[in-house]
Amino acid sequence: MTQRTNATTKLQVKVITGSNSLDKDIIATRSFTVNPELADEDVLSIGTKLAALQSLPVQGVCRQDNANLAEVH
Repeated sequence: MTQRTNATTKLQVKVITGSNSLDKDIIATRSFTVNPELADEDVLSIGTKLAALQSLPVQGVCRQDNANLAEVH
């Protein structure tokens, strides 16, 4: 059986900081550590509220999960 350990979750708010010479958006990511047990809807709700506080246009709100996997015998 596989078990997840050291789980972390980051909420990311991606903002548009400008454009390059090819007229492609330049994106900066604002990252916040949140409880890994939060539901996706809760992370989105928090992200939407943080996005509203940004002075730059927001490209999106993302969730990034990370954990170690270990075999349990």
